[in-house]
Amino acid sequence: MPQLNNDEIISCLMISVIKVIRRRTSEEYAVVILDKVIQNLREKHYSFNYVEIKKTRYSELADIIDIKQDINYINTIDLAKAIKEFFNTIALLIGGDAGYYFIKEVEEELPNEYQLKIKELDVDLGIIQFEYITDKKNKYMLQIDNSELLKQVLKSIFNVLGNEIGRNLTVTTLRDLIERLSLNYEFIKNIEINDTGFMKGIENVSVMTDANYIKSEELYSAIQEIIQELEDFLKRKCGTSLIKRLKNNLNEKYILKLNEIGINLEDIQIQQDFIIKNVLKALINVLSEVSTQSYAILVIDKVLRKIDEEYGYLKYVKIDSKKYTEGFEAIDILSNINSASSSELGRGIQKLIEKIAMAFGEESGRHFIDKFKENLSKTCLNRIEEMGVNLHMIQLRQNLLG
Repeated sequence: MPQLNNDEIISCLMISVIKVIRRRTSEEYAVVILDKVIQNLREKHYSFNYVEIKKTRYSELADIIDIKQDINYINTIDLAKAIKEFFNTIALLIGGDAGYYFIKEVEEELPNEYQLKIKELDVDLGIIQFEYITDKKNKYMLQIDNSELLKQVLKSIFNVLGNEIGRNLTVTTLRDLIERLSLNYEFIKNIEINDTGFMKGIENVSVMTDANYIKSEELYSAIQEIIQELEDFLKRKCGTSLIKRLKNNLNEKYILKLNEIGINLEDIQIQQDFIIKNVLKALINVLSEVSTQSYAILVIDKVLRKIDEEYGYLKYVKIDSKKYTEGFEAIDILSNINSASSSELGRGIQKLIEKIAMAFGEESGRHFIDKFKENLSKTCLNRIEEMGVNLHMIQLRQNLLG
């Protein structure tokens, strides 16, 4: 690794900070913030007496930052302390929507050799980010209830979609999604998407307070599914990312609350236990239309036990026969199922659906797949198809048998 002097390190850090802040605000704002922090820290950390920020606009960012060569004589311990406090101060100062991801984004902006160099100085931006998040979590975690979180996430989604596809299509898209998800999540029925237009005093999204009584696991699953499905929709429709825009639109405290219940917008993805859970919910809903929920659980349990020798990882789906009357509460899906390859799990899901379609009877069985699709979110439907599940072939077979 090439030798890097103190002035090179500080210059690179400052340029990275400006780039990150200006992405969310403007270059002018980034320069003002940087100058303010450096001035405030000069008395405590002499290193910053050698750093000057010029507020005049330049074509090159490097020209904004003037660093005197004397900074190269500052010992590394003092320099490290100055850098740490600089990041703590600037993250708190910008706060708001930008603060949560700020430090991590600066680290990603740094060239690899600079990342390694500041770690040699005992400056770990990952730890600084973690400490910042922990401090914010302690402040916010008890202040946000489920209905508020759900409402704010949907309002931010509404804003993002509205800017990308227009208000009218946004209202239609969200209403359709809410209607479909209400089949699997009872509390979703408490959500209303309002076509407010220019009406004052009426919000685009309203959530009944009953949502406060839902379980965190159900809230996690619903929000995860909403975000993932709309992410896929927006990418197909416009080629843009909902999640990237949502990070910038959603207030920091709600991002922290999402993180608390297990949703990380930086790495949101559909786990296989989430897929199998929603497949089973859809099967239960379809079976319950012609029987009872208890019978639906019984049928699924029997089919799973018949095929779990061939598809061993299905043993991670546990069904308590004493709780059949409790519906989906009788089912426990262990996270171990995530270790199965997606193709293996796909074959198991295919066989499960085939067996249940056959048990459904000839006449009803011909319409089984259509009803199953109606009860499964588009995101999960796309995902199981990617895993090799061919619903068309199952339906064709049922039609031929009929």
